[in-house]
Amino acid sequence: MKNSSELYQLIGQNLSSIRREYSIGTQEKLAEETGLSLSFISQIESKKVDKGISLDTLLLISQRYNIDIRRFFDHYEDFLKDDNE
Repeated sequence: MKNSSELYQLIGQNLSSIRREYSIGTQEKLAEETGLSLSFISQIESKKVDKGISLDTLLLISQRYNIDIRRFFDHYEDFLKDDNE
């Protein structure tokens, strides 16, 4: 059974991919443009830190960069399959 920590890691990985794909730039730039702290962005994207992210924050980022909020949950189906095999 998956836990929230593993889901947050998936979201963090997707955030990192989204930053590159949408040419958002560095974690620092993302933090500056959204009003979030650099350390928060860094923790979200880190595989070693168990840091949650709220839907409000995902909505903020998705609206700021015109990104479908579902992108943060890319590969969720694969995430669930690992447990069921």
